[in-house]
Amino acid sequence: MTITDADRDTFQTTVEEFRPQITEDMCLPTALKNVLDEFADRHNSDSPLSLSDINDICDYRAGGASTSRNVPAKLDPEIEDYGIETKIMFNATFEDLEAIIDDNDRSLPIVELDSAYFESVNGYDPRGGVDGYQWDHVVIPFTVNDETVLFYDPFEEIFQRSTRIDSPPTQRSKTQFYEWWTAASSRWTMWLQRSDQQVLTNPQFRQEDEE
Repeated sequence: MTITDADRDTFQTTVEEFRPQITEDMCLPTALKNVLDEFADRHNSDSPLSLSDINDICDYRAGGASTSRNVPAKLDPEIEDYGIETKIMFNATFEDLEAIIDDNDRSLPIVELDSAYFESVNGYDPRGGVDGYQWDHVVIPFTVNDETVLFYDPFEEIFQRSTRIDSPPTQRSKTQFYEWWTAASSRWTMWLQRSDQQVLTNPQFRQEDEE
C-alpha cells in the first residue's frame, strides 16, 4: 500500500484551510486549532474556540513554548457543550494513529517529535534560542501507509522564509518518523472525539446519520 495521488489531493485540499504557526515556538496551539477547526467543519459546526483561547489553554507564552500537560483539563470544559472531549494516548503505535485518522468521530491526531526532526529539512539551519529547535515539535499525521507518514507541519511558513527550501516537508519514512516520535520527551498523541455522554440539547458535532 502506498500513498496515492488521491491521498495527496485530499491532504492538499484539507491543509489549504490550515493556518501556519506565526512564531517559532507556537506549534502546539496552532496544531490544536487546526485539528479542532477541521473536525468542526467535518461535522458542519462552527469552531468553538479562537487561537487566542487555545494559546491560553496550552499555557503558551511567546519565547517559552507551551505544554500539553494541562490541555485536557483546561480544554474539555470549553468544548463539552459541543459533545466532544480531549484524548491523550502515550506510547501509541502506527496502528493507533491509523485508527484515529480513519474514524469520523475523531479528529486528526497531533503528535510530538524530537527536535532532531529539524535536521532532516534540507536547507534549513536551526538557530539557537527561540527557533523550535530546542523543544520537541508538534505535527499532524494525515495518512500512514506501509512505508511513509504523510503529515502537516505548522512550521511550514517559517521554513518557506528560507530561500534554500523549495517546499516544507510533508512526508517522511515510518522509520525516521518513529525515531523522532519515540525520542520525544513524553511520546504523547492527542486528538478530539465525540464524548461518551453526548449533549442531547445541542449536539453541534453530529454524526452523519443524525443530519
